[in-house]
Order: sequence, then C-alpha cells, then structure tokens
Amino acid sequence: MNKRGLALGGSLLLSGLLAATRLKDVTGSFSVGKQNVFTTKKIVVGTTGDYKPFTYLNRQTNQYEGFDIDVICSFAEKAGLEVEFVPTTWGTLTRDLRAGKFHMVVGGVTKNIEREIVGDFTKSYLSFQKTPLVRASDLDVLTSIETINRPDVTIGLNPGGTNEQFVRQTFDQAHIVMYADNLAIPAAVATGEVDVMITDTVEAIYYASLDVRLGAPKIKEKWIPAEKSYLIQDRQTEVLDVMNLWMNSYEGKQRIAQLKDKWCVASVAHDVV
Repeated sequence: MNKRGLALGGSLLLSGLLAATRLKDVTGSFSVGKQNVFTTKKIVVGTTGDYKPFTYLNRQTNQYEGFDIDVICSFAEKAGLEVEFVPTTWGTLTRDLRAGKFHMVVGGVTKNIEREIVGDFTKSYLSFQKTPLVRASDLDVLTSIETINRPDVTIGLNPGGTNEQFVRQTFDQAHIVMYADNLAIPAAVATGEVDVMITDTVEAIYYASLDVRLGAPKIKEKWIPAEKSYLIQDRQTEVLDVMNLWMNSYEGKQRIAQLKDKWCVASVAHDVV
C-alpha cells in the first residue's frame, strides 16, 4: 500500500471496527515479522495493562481499558484494521518490539532515546513531568527531592520503565521497595506500606481523584518534563505515517480531545495535540 495514494478528503478509509481488547498470549515463537498491516488488515499492539488511566487489564472482563486503548481502537476503526492487544512489561517492551511480538506499543509510553533507537515514535499527544503520589497527610511535607530523598522515606517502585531510571538516579538516600505490579503501589501508599510513588502528573492526579487518602503535592522544582507517544516497530513506516496523519487531522484531534476528557488526561502546561 502506498500511503501517498490514500484518499484523504479530511479522513482516512472508514471501515467497521474489529477491536479485540481481550488479553492474548504472546509466549512461544509468535512474531508479526514484516507483515504489512494494511494488507493483512490487522495490527498487533503490545501494552503493559498496568498504568491507569492509559492502559489497564480489567481482570473481571479480561479486557484492556484506558485512554490509549481507546485511541488505538479509534485509529484502527478509521484505518480499517482489526486490533489485537498482547501483553508486555516495562522491562521487556523494547526487546519484545525488536523481536517482532507486536507492531507497536501503547500505554503511557514516555519518549526517550533508548526506545527511539528500537522503533519510531508518533507525534506526542501529552506533555508531563515526573511527580510524587503521597498520602494526603503528607501533601505539605513531601514536596521536593530533598524532602523525599531521606532514609526514613520509602518509595514504592515498579521495575523497567523511566520511573525506575529517574528514582535510581535521583533518590539515592531513600528506601526503595520493588513491586512487580505497578497497580499495587497507589494502594500501598494509601495504607502506609510505602510513603511515595514516583510517577507522572497524569497518574498521580488520577489516583488522587479516586482515593481521598492520596494526594499529588505541588512540588517545589521541575522534575524532568517529558512527552508521551506511541512507539511503532521501525519496519512499519506506513503505520507511523498514517497514524500521524490521523492524529494531525481535525477528526483525530477531536477524538483524542474527547478521550482526554473521558479519562481525565491533561498535559502539565498545554496539550501538544
């Protein structure tokens, strides 16, 4: 398929949505290889399923939910693609993408050089910065790197992502407790099992809105501003181009704005979309 041959007319090809949001197994020798998704009419998407409000595996329905899940399903509908979501982890997502286990990765993925080397990022859809999630009683106490980076402060941490990199580089004096499940850390903060979760502004505000025991303090300094995007397999240049086209279109911008409202996703300073 030649992407330049697409009839734009303000929108992409309209087709029925066949989005499979159920958990799929990617163990074994499965590989998407060099498949052209516009020929096969199917895109395989990796996601961690542990990062609200971007991606979440609902264990009751065994289906993925979240802002990025809805965005990809909306894109697929316009592009005439079936979607299959498969699991990955923060520690293995770049390795899995390189190995061809899926065509792209979604779910609150932060842009960085290491990931760009493995694949290609779409345009950014969100600007944010790192921030702490704390108990409401500590909102006026744990407000800076200095007040958190102490031996009597415990940080709950999930391995493999940019949050771990930031914590390891910044909080060398604090006590760190590792959690295999990122979704368990906010509850651990609320109950006092740990004192802090280092995350991004969107996740911190999201959990604080759900639990009165939690809060997102106004920190005293800027903590690594960054952007979120979708990471696409480097051999899928047409997917990259077509998705950027949709994200830049009026219809795509409107849909992303609607989903930001639905999932309470807001940029720190301004929306980049």
